[in-house]
Amino acid sequence: MSAKPKVDWNRVPDEQRRAAANRIFVPRGFTTEFLDAMHELRNGAKEDAEAMCLVVVGERGVGKTAFLKRYAEEHQPVEIRDRNVLIRTRPVVYVSFPSSPTLKGAAEEFIRVLLGDESTRQSRTQLTSLIKQTLKDLKTEIVIADEFQHVQEEGVRGRSIVADWLKDIIKSTGVPFVIAGMPATADIIEADEQLHSLTEEPTVISPYDWTDAPSRHSWRALLAEIDLNLPFNERSDLSEIETARNLFHCTQGYLRPLRAILRIATARAIRNRAERLIWDDLAAGYSRLPKNPQMKGNPFDGNRLFASD
Repeated sequence: MSAKPKVDWNRVPDEQRRAAANRIFVPRGFTTEFLDAMHELRNGAKEDAEAMCLVVVGERGVGKTAFLKRYAEEHQPVEIRDRNVLIRTRPVVYVSFPSSPTLKGAAEEFIRVLLGDESTRQSRTQLTSLIKQTLKDLKTEIVIADEFQHVQEEGVRGRSIVADWLKDIIKSTGVPFVIAGMPATADIIEADEQLHSLTEEPTVISPYDWTDAPSRHSWRALLAEIDLNLPFNERSDLSEIETARNLFHCTQGYLRPLRAILRIATARAIRNRAERLIWDDLAAGYSRLPKNPQMKGNPFDGNRLFASD
């Protein structure tokens, strides 16, 4: 076991311990270079460089949204004074597009994020003009457009129209974008030659792969880092080979179900006044998730506490 941590978690109220567990974020390996690229784009926006775009794609649950939302949360609006006038700026804007909106619906969601519901009752052209002006007024340095594959327009030129709409905003404002979503996102971008020319090669995030040695090592390193940040006074040894393998098979290498398992397991262990997570806690977490059809039973349930699942 590791030395006693600086925080004596046994003295922390349960609610705060659960909240601390929910806040745990361990970036994937791609994020360091991607963060550098985002900072370069933001610097370019302040220096009037041509606005470029980053693209990150991957299946649901691989960790892209968690990373991008965390980045936005860490870069909150800032108040500055310009000739004694107090101005509220928003350097980073995060917008997640809901499932299957029309292009007008996407513009409405964008404005809702920027200004609130009261500004959405306009035509698509008016909304787009308002988006452009608001991004300039807020001195926005980068926009994170998540779940962009949801932005649709009917007809054979649907993707081309969506891509042209986004290109128009980027070129009119000089604000760079991070465009994120499912793999179909790349197809939208490629539908407009000019937009495609403004984007770097997409960053593709895949789930971890236990059969690949480097990916397996990264998975175990991720679990070790999470373990260090769990609200317990003792290590739970999540990166131990059998525990790590079982967690991989329960989640198929995706981070979203991993977070769900650990959230439920941590709450159970805190409720039971435990010093660390044990397999029974992990079994409880997996028992409440949709099961991996390729795996038989609950690999953590050696005590048969959840045998009916």
